[in-house]
Amino acid sequence: MAILLLIIIYIIFISLGLPDSLVGATWPAVSQSLGISEDFQGILTFTISLCTIVSSFLTPFLVKQLKAKGVIIISILFTCIGLICISYSPNFLCLVLSGIPLGLGAGAIDSTLNNYVALNYKAIHLNWLHAFWGVGASISPLICGAFLTDINGWRNAALCLAIIQSCIWLLCVISIKVWNKAELQFEKREEGEKEVGESKGFLKTIRIAGVVPALIGFFCYIAIEQTTALWFSSMCVFELGVDEDLAATWTSLFYFGIMGGRILSGLFSLKINDKNLIRIGQGVILVGAILMCLTFNVYILPVGLVIIGLGCGPVYPSIIHSTPTRFGKVNSQSVMSIQMGCSYIANVTIAPFFGIIGKNTTFLILPYVVLGILIVFFLTNDLVNRLVKKNQVEQNA
Repeated sequence: MAILLLIIIYIIFISLGLPDSLVGATWPAVSQSLGISEDFQGILTFTISLCTIVSSFLTPFLVKQLKAKGVIIISILFTCIGLICISYSPNFLCLVLSGIPLGLGAGAIDSTLNNYVALNYKAIHLNWLHAFWGVGASISPLICGAFLTDINGWRNAALCLAIIQSCIWLLCVISIKVWNKAELQFEKREEGEKEVGESKGFLKTIRIAGVVPALIGFFCYIAIEQTTALWFSSMCVFELGVDEDLAATWTSLFYFGIMGGRILSGLFSLKINDKNLIRIGQGVILVGAILMCLTFNVYILPVGLVIIGLGCGPVYPSIIHSTPTRFGKVNSQSVMSIQMGCSYIANVTIAPFFGIIGKNTTFLILPYVVLGILIVFFLTNDLVNRLVKKNQVEQNA
């Protein structure tokens, strides 16, 4: 039964990735089809991310009321509704409204599954599960590219993703008995955690040694990932004259890179700890960002993009998996909740803000922005390691 549940969770992680690359891959076609400005993508992204933040912070309450299976089933249904509404949106206002159920569904699924897996599975599974997110995110731009043969092809692309998502939702409904048995184990684990210690509030949590720089670092990583994913296609189309379908296909390379990076890091996690996997990922991102600066040859850009994806691969799951080690199991749930919130806040702020800057200057600054954020990520991650080490030494003294 445990193996069957794990298979189902892997498939659900695919559903998490499906909608993530839709907006970035299709936005040039969407903006032209609806006759709106290129930087309006930031408004849609803001709406989706804001709803994701709300549902993420509400997840503990929702799980208590609906249980994990209920939250997941309802949340996947919400994403299906959002994708269907996007495909039939006649104007930008309807498109933004369609982002509400899409964001609400994505946030609840993400928070519920990430918390469960981080506390109950080894690092190899966490990496591979997030690799399956990469499967969904990689398939999405390819589907979009196949449909972008005319200016309204993005509608059929969204509808196709909705159909795939609906099949995954149906699988969850059919497997309700598996979830019922898993709920009993989930509740026992929650009771065991309460015996160890109580969850801290926001103010107490951020006072834990290393939490603040950890949050900043996590924020920076998400800013790098989302800004690259959302605006690479626009940089290629609007600044370098690349065809929309080719740019969408190139965008898929980023997610293939992430997927490949997480499969490899899952294997490496058997020998390399989370701290070093994060450092390796940062170094690889640096190489990819430098290559993406070489815009004199447009075909170097997808090479740099896939390398950035490879670097991003181990970072996210390693940060999540290292949370109990860094801050203790007693504090992991509290820190995890705030970390997830920071990741969505990065979506709401940095990625849309870059759209405004790119519109008024040039989207060619994308790799330089990535490099700047990466430097801050390097510094904060190093500070976390030093503060956590110091705190552990003091506790053992």
